[in-house]
Amino acid sequence: MRSRGLVVAIAVVLAVLAAVGVIVYTSSVRENATSENTSQDIAANTPLDSLVQANVFKPTAIPNDAVVPGAVTDVAQLEGQVTSAPIYQNEQIPLDRLSSGPGSNNLGISKDNIGVGLEVQGAASVNGYVQQGSYVAVYATFHRGTLVSKQSLKFFMSSAQIQKLEQAGSSTASNPNLIFMPTDFTFALVPSVHVLAVTKPPADTSTGKPTAGTSSMVLDMTPPDAANLIFAVDHATIYLGLLPPTNNGGYANPGTIGPPLARVIGVNKG
Repeated sequence: MRSRGLVVAIAVVLAVLAAVGVIVYTSSVRENATSENTSQDIAANTPLDSLVQANVFKPTAIPNDAVVPGAVTDVAQLEGQVTSAPIYQNEQIPLDRLSSGPGSNNLGISKDNIGVGLEVQGAASVNGYVQQGSYVAVYATFHRGTLVSKQSLKFFMSSAQIQKLEQAGSSTASNPNLIFMPTDFTFALVPSVHVLAVTKPPADTSTGKPTAGTSSMVLDMTPPDAANLIFAVDHATIYLGLLPPTNNGGYANPGTIGPPLARVIGVNKG
């Protein structure tokens, strides 16, 4: 006979029930949860204190060889916690699904990278066709008349380009380090980035195709790329390009400077 350990499995009642109802309901769950499926999953970002106080977690004997790594073994470990990922009814609770769990990385963020949230609408989000696991190129357009600092331009342009741009544009009298863009400037801000998660508008029920609306996603970015994107979100127009599975790394020259700016600058970055 296999030896048995003790871990905490989850049996969740409806948190919205009144205090008296919770007591009655949890008593029923203990007897009928398996057959009647009356318990409830716990979503990510759910504080657990109220559920702990309602006694909706119960210790369950589990064979030692079936205990998941880092499983919670005492209900006290759940106090003051918030779920960082969904927890499903009657399953063991791994510590990495809690806010203080060691090494929690449910999105799969790459080592030394940062998960950055981004919202893009309509055609700029590839019309809703970006999926979790896709790779996209991120483009940015600084529009004519946009006030941009020379320091910021160093992320995107060579010194020769900035000098030409400064000559063609105009600086503010109060701060010569700020430049008004003399023309629209579109370029590849990030040649390739992995999409860790995405929430899209609902698909059309008759065609199954995405509908117009906002796509929210989490991107797996290096810290410099993340800083550039955050700056561009506030100062430019963002547009995504969906990369094919055969070229997840992007292209050597994923974008070009438009003819108006090429004539203004007269040189290519390199």
